[in-house]
Amino acid sequence: MELFVSHMIPLLNERGYRVIAPDPVGFGKPDKPVKQTDHNYQKHLDLMTAFAREIDLQDATLFAQDWGGLIGLRMVS
Repeated sequence: MELFVSHMIPLLNERGYRVIAPDPVGFGKPDKPVKQTDHNYQKHLDLMTAFAREIDLQDATLFAQDWGGLIGLRMVS
């Protein structure tokens, strides 16, 4: 996914879009959860929802793939 993101973000920015691309805990570069039980769907959903509220994300278009799609669709429903 990192390759995809690194190619798409500049293209979207050039067209005037603001892009927010959080790297969920346990994926990519952030630290991995120590306990396997901390690495679950509900925890990811809760963390991403809290993040969106913290930055007061409104009037957004969701563009997601893989786990991001599963979590993002639950966030907007």
